[in-house]
Amino acid sequence: MLEGDSQTADQLAWKAIERVNLTEAAGRNVGGYSKGMRQRIRLAQALCHNPKVLVLDEPMNGLDPLARAEMIALFRAAAADGCYVIISSHILHEVDALSDQVILLSNGYVVAEGAIHSVRDEIREHPAQILIRCDRPRDLAAKMMESQSTIEIKIHNDEHGLLIKTKDADRFYLALNHIALNGIQIESVAPADDDVNSVYEYLIGSDEVAR
Repeated sequence: MLEGDSQTADQLAWKAIERVNLTEAAGRNVGGYSKGMRQRIRLAQALCHNPKVLVLDEPMNGLDPLARAEMIALFRAAAADGCYVIISSHILHEVDALSDQVILLSNGYVVAEGAIHSVRDEIREHPAQILIRCDRPRDLAAKMMESQSTIEIKIHNDEHGLLIKTKDADRFYLALNHIALNGIQIESVAPADDDVNSVYEYLIGSDEVAR
């Protein structure tokens, strides 16, 4: 290796080590690193040449919550720098936290792909579930039952919200807007089943998700 090439390699290596916040531990034997540190140094190896595409297989497997948070921050930083980060994972809530596009597989077959909210919108046979926080949940429940789009309503366990199933989310939100303008204070409205885990369960069945 030429001297210039060696210097360039050193510069790239140190830059990658800095990106994964391991500068202080760089002089230590990797065998003495924690699992989270070893995952980060592997990520540094993958990042040192500034790849346009980064493919990672279960990169957070076995990490504690703090190490997972650090890895997620690194993935987002790489994506912000223009790198396409492709992650294979069976931990669906992590996929939710990380991804803007997903490909769902079952037994080697693609069962859905795209933005998860768009995928959920296509699953018409399962009513949309919406969690609403408000000051008078029982009054809201009575009013929402008058809407033809409402299928089922459950009062949340803490008595400060409702879980509502609807067959027509657009009509439901219009009805909710009308109610909100007539005295009931709505604190928050959020879909309760357009996360990756719910969509995957709808597509392939809860038994397989459990396995």
